[in-house]
Amino acid sequence: MKQSQRGLTLLEILLVVALLSVGIIMSFNERQATFEQAQARVVGEQLYQYNNAVRASLAQNSAVAVGTRAGTAWLKNTTCGGTLAVGSEFLPCSFPEASAANPIKFGSLSFTTVITATGTAPNRKLTATTTTSAFTLYKGNIATIRSDLSGMAALTAAAALGAGYSTGSTGATPYAAATDASYQSNALDAKITMVARNVSTGDIWLRTDGGNAMHANLKFDDANALNRQITGASRVQNLAGQVLYLGAASGVTPVSGAGVVVDTNAEIIGSLRVRNSLVVDNGATVTGNVTATGNVTANNNVSAGNNVTAGQNVTAGGNVTASSNVTAGNAVLAQIFYDSNNTAYYLDPNNTSNLANLRSANITNSGTITSAGRISTNEYLALGGLATEGAGCAPSGLVGRASDGKLLSCQAGQWAANGIQGDYTQMGTYTGSATLSSGSKAQIVMVRGGNAPSCGGSDGTNRYYLTATVNGMQVAGAIDNNNEWYKTATITFGVPSNTAYSITSLPYDCGLGRFTVYAFNL
Repeated sequence: MKQSQRGLTLLEILLVVALLSVGIIMSFNERQATFEQAQARVVGEQLYQYNNAVRASLAQNSAVAVGTRAGTAWLKNTTCGGTLAVGSEFLPCSFPEASAANPIKFGSLSFTTVITATGTAPNRKLTATTTTSAFTLYKGNIATIRSDLSGMAALTAAAALGAGYSTGSTGATPYAAATDASYQSNALDAKITMVARNVSTGDIWLRTDGGNAMHANLKFDDANALNRQITGASRVQNLAGQVLYLGAASGVTPVSGAGVVVDTNAEIIGSLRVRNSLVVDNGATVTGNVTATGNVTANNNVSAGNNVTAGQNVTAGGNVTASSNVTAGNAVLAQIFYDSNNTAYYLDPNNTSNLANLRSANITNSGTITSAGRISTNEYLALGGLATEGAGCAPSGLVGRASDGKLLSCQAGQWAANGIQGDYTQMGTYTGSATLSSGSKAQIVMVRGGNAPSCGGSDGTNRYYLTATVNGMQVAGAIDNNNEWYKTATITFGVPSNTAYSITSLPYDCGLGRFTVYAFNL
């Protein structure tokens, strides 16, 4: 009896252990399935993000070439293996490569996108069809095709459409705002197909390809004001026959039937130009000038604390007194104009004027200009007077020019050109080579010599070699390797001011040559 009791207790223990093992296995499988589904949803978000980037690329570049794209690098910038300039990319560098060599880790997915086109610009319609590799999980070296997880990823990508910019259940990002894409998973081979187009059919979002058709209000929330701007717009246009209101409703009915009504205060920082009539129901205050090219009519006094500008005549039977400037768009007629600060200065167009200083863009004079002081110019002086060298002139000191532009002056009753001014300087005698500089003046350099004291087995003094280099360019040279008859070389060349030059003497089959340098300083 006791032996049977002990056997029954052991059986119960084995049963409990078996039940616990089954529970643990079921719990592990459930957790494994939950983890795999969560990872599949993450892959779905990546599918959605990629397909939206494809759509954005097609929308911005309708001239894109048709063909096949492998992976995602074609949507990235050049800093991470892409082809787009920095700032023009459609995917961040952190997005998976999704290539055959480097697929998305969970599911081992690689992308192949085929772009086709119909029509011609500006109505060229593009379709990008992306097919993934089979959704595959590996346990060791064993691969398992998981069509259930590919379906979960496709459903997540499609569901991201409703989330837009939300980071809720799908974790969609700003890259994931596509609206024209479709997602399908093939249950047989676990491959996912995505389609993106540059057409606006069924599009409920603002687009950049000209396909918008709004049927509801566009409302911004109270987020950062910098994120609630409309920038780069070229026109805001109301419907024909309807009024476009700007600002909160004031309840005031417009009386002019205007197409645009500003229902609040308005401030214009830049210029305002009205191409038609301007009607002000209340006062108008102007802190600057008021300029009119036509008539200005007032039923009462006109008072100006500042400038009055008229495009036509202003007629007054008496004096015109202004506490500030008087500006005219046409002629101002007067016999004489006095400086109100000092009436000793005046302008009399028909007689002599007395001015302290005169500044003008151009002065044309048909007579003689006489100055009691110097005449200076901050630009070039153009001489129009032509003279012939050697011809008579008077008085001495006149300056003119020859027909070729050479400057002439009247010297002792004859037109003469100034000769070349300068002086000779012996720069020294050198052996082999020398590097010299012209200094602050240009030089005409003459070099004589170039012979060596002796040469092997022949009369080297009958050979010479001289070359001159200025700014890396050989400008002169004299070489003679004939052993007969005594002779020496002479070269002459010009050197600009503040320029280094070098001279070399290396006669053939001889020692270093000697030479003497003379310079004429201009």
